[in-house]
Order: sequence, then C-alpha cells, then structure tokens
Amino acid sequence: MTTFGEAAAFVTGMDAATEWRFLEGFREWLAAKSELGANLVWQVLVVRIAYPDEANDYWVAASHGESSEAVAVLFDELHSFLTDRETRNTE
Repeated sequence: MTTFGEAAAFVTGMDAATEWRFLEGFREWLAAKSELGANLVWQVLVVRIAYPDEANDYWVAASHGESSEAVAVLFDELHSFLTDRETRNTE
C-alpha cells in the first residue's frame, strides 16, 4: 500500500469481512478525540488529524489523498482505537 486511498480501502475491506464490526465506533471515536465534527467520514477525519494546520475544507482531504503521513496517522489512530475498545470491553 502506497497511498492513503489504498490503505483506507484495505481497512474498509477488513471492516466488511467482519460484517462491519471492525470499525464500529471508529468514526465517532475520531470525531470525539479530534473535535473536528461528527458529520465527517473517518477517512476525512484521519486526513484532517494528519494535517491539523490546514484549513478544514474538503480540498485538504483530496490534496493529501496520496500522503504517507495520512497512512501513518490512520494506522496509529486505528491502533489507539482498538486498544481503547479492548480495554473498555475487559473492564
């Protein structure tokens, strides 16, 4: 995987393979953590987290769609989310 779009497609495929349970709550978790807006899809939230100093326009997500920084943020945030969810489920 070399682009954010490919990484996002891979993660979405994993979600589909688990009958949409893998990412359950991920968008809401990102929105709450970042305070960027609960009405955005997780892909846009990840790109906006990766580039906090950019304007919050749609073109920012599109212009950084090939970004390796956004790929790194995606997997970092996904790891944090899954760890948090696992911790909450075992308490």
